[in-house]
Amino acid sequence: MSERNIITIPVTGRIDSYTSSGLQTKVDAALAQHPDGIIFDFDSAAYISSAGLRVLLNAKKTCGKTMTMKVINVPLDIRNIFDMTGFSAIMDVEDKFRQVNVDGCPMIGAGACGECYRLDDETIIKLYYDRISDETIAEEKRLAKLAFVLGIPTAISYDIVKVGSRKGVIYELIKAKTLSEIIRADYSKLEEYTKQYAEFCRAIHSTVCTGQNLPDFREVNRADIANIRGITAEEAAALNEFLDFVPDGNTCLHGDLNPNNIMLENGSLCLIDMGEFSRGFAMFDVSRIMFSLHFANGKSGTMNDFMKMPCDEVSRIWNSFVKYYFNADTLEEAARTNPAAAWVEPLGMWRCVASMLKGTHWPEERRQQALGYLHEKLLPLVQQLKENGGDITKVQY
Repeated sequence: MSERNIITIPVTGRIDSYTSSGLQTKVDAALAQHPDGIIFDFDSAAYISSAGLRVLLNAKKTCGKTMTMKVINVPLDIRNIFDMTGFSAIMDVEDKFRQVNVDGCPMIGAGACGECYRLDDETIIKLYYDRISDETIAEEKRLAKLAFVLGIPTAISYDIVKVGSRKGVIYELIKAKTLSEIIRADYSKLEEYTKQYAEFCRAIHSTVCTGQNLPDFREVNRADIANIRGITAEEAAALNEFLDFVPDGNTCLHGDLNPNNIMLENGSLCLIDMGEFSRGFAMFDVSRIMFSLHFANGKSGTMNDFMKMPCDEVSRIWNSFVKYYFNADTLEEAARTNPAAAWVEPLGMWRCVASMLKGTHWPEERRQQALGYLHEKLLPLVQQLKENGGDITKVQY
């Protein structure tokens, strides 16, 4: 089967010293007729020996840098051989993904990248939207494993799978519910659970990750600026300047610590949705909690569809979180003894701009809210930071 001048060759059974010569003959003939490259489909392959690896290596040398050379649908046993021999580092290799069915499985959350479904009492799947790249999915899986090694309470990530054409990552989940689900079940215990939530976040933000291969969350945020619609080049430059003033940090950040991404298992909390696990200034994380629970919350008396609870209860969670995270009744009070707290609200407004002005999924009312924060708060704030040497405690906004 060919596409343009690239041919796909199915590789079946065992590729060893007895069968590799036949595969080599197919490769030579294929490349003579399809000069743009070759794709090896290992969906029905069972084994590959050193003789088979030499066929792939010869094809790689023939294709060089100008022709396509890919190996797809590689079973786990053969992938292990590729990894052990170093072929994974020099070949474009795509693993074979087992198919999973989520029909009838309860959805336990949804976000910008995908949805989470409970598969059974022990596992969940984060199912990504088709637009999410394979690289992004693999990176989230890597970050989840790194967080676990660092001692961050998080579900163990297993294999990457497919549901139809969409890819997902399987995570451990042992008879757990999200913190949102737990709070919704009994609002009388909201204060108790929020205290545990705040202490959990403080523990994450006290975990130092110097020397770890983690993204810098300042740069993760900076990358969002290119996707913001409806602002001028000067305004985009000011948003970049704002990030330059944010203090450095070397502790772990989750990136989206809202209660939908925290599970409660046997009285202990653990994280899911590790796509933005990174390092940096802890108030980045706190500001995103403020974004989810305050800035993006609705009016009193209405329902918050994201949290699936009344907006008044969501506000209670945020206010209680501030009390237990900062040991203060308000952010203003916290900032008087902890200057870092003064960054939370400006960073939350920055998040509003970066999120609500990106894409088309936010309603016009929310876009206008974000533009108001940009023009009335953030742009004047950047100017004041310039005038005060970046001292957030000396500015008014």
